[in-house]
Amino acid sequence: MDDVRDGVIGVWRVGWCGRLMGYLLAFGPACGALSAWLGVLSHPGTQSVGSAGIATAVALGFGLFAWWGLLRVRLELTTDAIVTVNPWGTQRLPWSRVSAVSLGNWGARFHTTDGFTYSAYALSGLAGGTRQDKRFSDVRRIVDAQLHSGRPL
Repeated sequence: MDDVRDGVIGVWRVGWCGRLMGYLLAFGPACGALSAWLGVLSHPGTQSVGSAGIATAVALGFGLFAWWGLLRVRLELTTDAIVTVNPWGTQRLPWSRVSAVSLGNWGARFHTTDGFTYSAYALSGLAGGTRQDKRFSDVRRIVDAQLHSGRPL
């Protein structure tokens, strides 16, 4: 992660296990909805269409939940700022506002000079197949280098 491409130092996402769970949450109900619509072709009727519509709405709900809560979540360290994309919002912290980083229950916690703390959910327990402390050590190494050098990596 020492390579800097287009100003991006590193990107972390929910681990492979969490992403797999997100894809399964989206794919399973989508298959059910497809099956319901195929049933409409073989048994047309108002009841079949209504069931297929409900299955589609459920599939869209599960897909949106999976995308919002697991698949879009990430932590980006750029040369200008730290960008955390969490289910509850996106934060952009300029390096000048960051004073320290620690590991908390909900992932990496970035402490600011004005006393606030921002979490990066992508480094939470959903890291799955990769140990959370190993992923965090990579983040800490980059953050420490950035904070102590005062200039981009």
